Amino acid sequence: LFTLNMVDSWGDGWSGAEWTWTEDSTNSDADTGTLDNGASGTAPLCGVGCYTLSVGVGDYPSEVSWTIVKDDTGREEASGGAGESATVCSTAQPSPLPTTSPPTTTASPTREGVNTFSELKKAITTGSNAQINVVDNIVFDEAITISAAVNLTIRSSVGAVLIGGDIGAVDGGLFHIKDASDVTFTGLGFKNGSASNYGGCLFVTGSSNVEVEDADFVECIAGEYGGGMALYDSSAT
Repeated sequence: LFTLNMVDSWGDGWSGAEWTWTEDSTNSDADTGTLDNGASGTAPLCGVGCYTLSVGVGDYPSEVSWTIVKDDTGREEASGGAGESATVCSTAQPSPLPTTSPPTTTASPTREGVNTFSELKKAITTGSNAQINVVDNIVFDEAITISAAVNLTIRSSVGAVLIGGDIGAVDGGLFHIKDASDVTFTGLGFKNGSASNYGGCLFVTGSSNVEVEDADFVECIAGEYGGGMALYDSSAT
C-alpha cells in the first residue's frame, strides 16, 4: 500500500538508525528495518488501517531522511528525519505530517566534528568535493591513501594536530596522495610522521596537486628524502 523511501546524505547507510512500522489499533510492530548502506533505498509498508512509522536516531542523525509514498496515487503522504515519526492510513482520512523538514542533501558533504582516526579515514573515502573539519588531535593507526580525489579539503578550525609514529609506512608517513588528486590542508599540524623511503608526513605522486595553508610540520622523518613532504610528478603550494 505504501513505499518507504530512505535517504542518507553521506551515502554510507543509516549507521544504526532503524525504522519500525506499528499498527495503531493493536500497538504491535508489523515490520522493522534500516538502510544498511548506500545513499538511498526503499521498503514496502503493508497493512490495512492506520500505521505509524518511527525512525531512530543512529550515529549520524543529520544524514537521515525519509518519505512515505502511497503506491496507487504516487502521492507523498509523510516525510521526516531521524528521531521523527508519522502516521498514515489506507483510508481517505487526513494523514498528519511531521513538524520538521528532512535535511537537505548537498553536493559537497561536510563532516563536522571529526575527532578520531576511524572517523577521519571514513570521511576521506567520500573523496571528491568533501569538506572535513578536524576538531581534535588525532593519532594515526596507519597511513591513509588518498586516490583520485577532486577538491578534497581537510581543515581544522581549532589547530588540531595529526600525529603519526612507527606505523610501518614506506612512502607517506601520514598521507599518500596519488592518481591526480587535488587536496587542500588548512589550519592543521603534522607531527611524528615517519616513512622508510619518501615523505615523512606527505607523499604526493601521479600528477596530484596539494595545497597547504597555515600548517606546521614537526619531527617528520623520511629515510630517503622529503621529511615533511615529498613530491613526484606532482605539485604543491
